[in-house]
Amino acid sequence: MPVSNSQVSLGELVRLAFPRGVTGLTAATREREARWVVAAGSGVAPQTGDVVLCVSLPARKELAAWAERGVTAVALAGDEPPAKADLPILALPAENSLRDIQHAALELIVNRQSYLINRGGQIYQTLARLSVEGVGLPGLAQAMSELTGKAVLVQDKRLQPLAEAVPPGLAEGWPAALEALRSWSHLPEALRDRRQAAVGGWRDQSLANDLIRLVCPIVAKGMARGYLSVVGRAGEIDALDQLVVEHGAAACALEMAKAKAVNEAEKRAHGDFVDAVLTGSVPLDELVRWAQRIGYDVEPPHAAQIWRWASRPGEAPSLRRLETLINQSVAKLGLNALIRLRNNEVVVFCAVADAGRPEAALRLAAAIHRAAGEEYPQQAAHCGLGRPAAELQDWKDSHREAAQSLSMAVRLHERAPLFFGDLSVYRLLFQLEGSPELESFCREVLGPLMDYEGSGDLLETLEAFCDRLGNLSQTAEKLFIHRNSLLYRMERIGQLAGIDMNNPDTRLAVHLALKIRRMLRPAPARKER
Repeated sequence: MPVSNSQVSLGELVRLAFPRGVTGLTAATREREARWVVAAGSGVAPQTGDVVLCVSLPARKELAAWAERGVTAVALAGDEPPAKADLPILALPAENSLRDIQHAALELIVNRQSYLINRGGQIYQTLARLSVEGVGLPGLAQAMSELTGKAVLVQDKRLQPLAEAVPPGLAEGWPAALEALRSWSHLPEALRDRRQAAVGGWRDQSLANDLIRLVCPIVAKGMARGYLSVVGRAGEIDALDQLVVEHGAAACALEMAKAKAVNEAEKRAHGDFVDAVLTGSVPLDELVRWAQRIGYDVEPPHAAQIWRWASRPGEAPSLRRLETLINQSVAKLGLNALIRLRNNEVVVFCAVADAGRPEAALRLAAAIHRAAGEEYPQQAAHCGLGRPAAELQDWKDSHREAAQSLSMAVRLHERAPLFFGDLSVYRLLFQLEGSPELESFCREVLGPLMDYEGSGDLLETLEAFCDRLGNLSQTAEKLFIHRNSLLYRMERIGQLAGIDMNNPDTRLAVHLALKIRRMLRPAPARKER
């Protein structure tokens, strides 16, 4: 008998060289040594460590003799294995060539390393073909799960799940395992640096609930762009799982690169369309045909929103990351939207149900605001939203309103998205922006208070008083001060500014002046004085 260059267990033989669907392998027989594979009736007498391939069940006497010689197992095709036997009986799936099985098994036994290289290549070719067929990451995950019989998880570089496939045997504990695998603390330390991870290959890692995983970086351009995990029960990870996670990661990298190229092309097409809408450089009928060519429906009303980091470029996160957060929120909510990165802003046109209040766009803005806040709690992402435009030619108007709302959000240091329809009197004041009359009116009404040292509390008190329509109890409650303290402040305001808040016209003028002050603030020139 030829000598193999490494020992092969019965479990490895079944997993790597036998067809899928073999039954009868147990934990007790998995580690038995498989030295050779012979076909019953070939004239070669089975010896110690042999696996015997049979078309039909041998006589009990023959099985007993093989067992006495130390035969490892019998692989049976065609017949039902007996309930009890002197040897482990494996049931092969129907319609498989025993000659092909024997050939593959002997290749593994004679030269295990060479066989694993070839088997890995076959796995990659299978997965690459599926990628070309357009199954996407979910299809690749499912194929790898079927190959291994284990759970498969594909994550992006931030450990967000992109695809998963879970066999029934692991379904019950999977939600808890998935939650743990989304945490950086559960990623092997050697894989946390994405450049270092790109040259490290796969790692094994013990998990809670008697689980173990193989995790391999998905590498593109010398950096980990994601992670592929094969998760199974402790003690059940084997060479096939190692091949699948290694070559599966390469197939996932191919799929992610393909998806990114398609996505970038779509983003460019959508972005160019948005530019054409906003610049007005293309006739309306051509814009409609353009939308049809890129497969985007412009019939529903659309509401514009504009996003910008509060910090200056270089101090804030990248605009690309903000764009990614927007794309993720759009996909998560299942909305139709066009997204364009322009200068230091991201413009979004979101389809809404009707020309009334744009609930879908407001939900999207809230989701983006929440996602940005969770990822960058020390940064603010300002947003302004315009009213819905029922027709394509009116999209520019919605964009203009969004820009005005964004400007207001920046001036007021407002972190939450601002909707143009909620701006109230500010919409009128925007029409007068740039007029010296605004500043003049503000200083005429509030000048003594604005010039008074330590006027911040008094102006805040005045704002709260106006917002609560002169209700002293509600104003004191909002300011967290005693009613007597509020009365003292109001008396002081009257002394300094000569303001009689009992006069309705005066109260209106003060409220309007406070709005103007908020809109104009911060004013750098005044700050320097």
